[in-house]
Amino acid sequence: MAIEKIMGTETELGISAKDPRGFDPVSGSILLINAHRPIAEVKSIWDYTGENPLLDARGFEVSGERERPSQQDNRTINKLLRNGGRLYVDGAHPEYSTPECTNARDVVCYEKAGERIFELCLASANLSLPERQQIFIYKNNSDGKGNSYGHHENYLVDRRVPFDQIVQGLAPFLVTRLIFAGAGKVGVENGGERCDFQISQRADFFETFIGLDTMAKRPIINTRDEPHAD
Repeated sequence: MAIEKIMGTETELGISAKDPRGFDPVSGSILLINAHRPIAEVKSIWDYTGENPLLDARGFEVSGERERPSQQDNRTINKLLRNGGRLYVDGAHPEYSTPECTNARDVVCYEKAGERIFELCLASANLSLPERQQIFIYKNNSDGKGNSYGHHENYLVDRRVPFDQIVQGLAPFLVTRLIFAGAGKVGVENGGERCDFQISQRADFFETFIGLDTMAKRPIINTRDEPHAD
């Protein structure tokens, strides 16, 4: 029997301030998500137990330190939502993840719900700030200054499917769908040949086909072996 199609997305937002001088995006992101005022608070905290960003799907583990925030820090940077989603700080960005969905329509609906949650958080956070420190957030993938951040799609895949087969089937789709789904941007951010317009916001930042890194030498296919499923 075919495995049920479980999917979801995670959206990192750009964040800045009216007066960017001295603005700290980490502090701004923390302020933003803690401005969330739910009708009823979810008491649970995010469980990092099964997360290991150092595992590579090609069969090895790289050296490094796993993230293990204290319980207090966990509550500060993670807000679990009653719709099954999650509001959190990822690096220097506010991020929203949808709950697990069984069809694309539900994913889009929950993404729009996340946008509305961020709108409410933004309005609430800015009430506590003086005019020149007002925060702005952007649903984009690059800031025009050489920085890029992600919108992630997640799909539940049978563990028995060879990883090479996933790569062979997924890569052509990821590359060619930009023709009909690319967000587009003006200019170039990688110091390359002048270009007035691109159909992809993020193409400037990809340097290799496959790999584990997310901040440097970004690959088209990331090999992090970190399933959030049994």
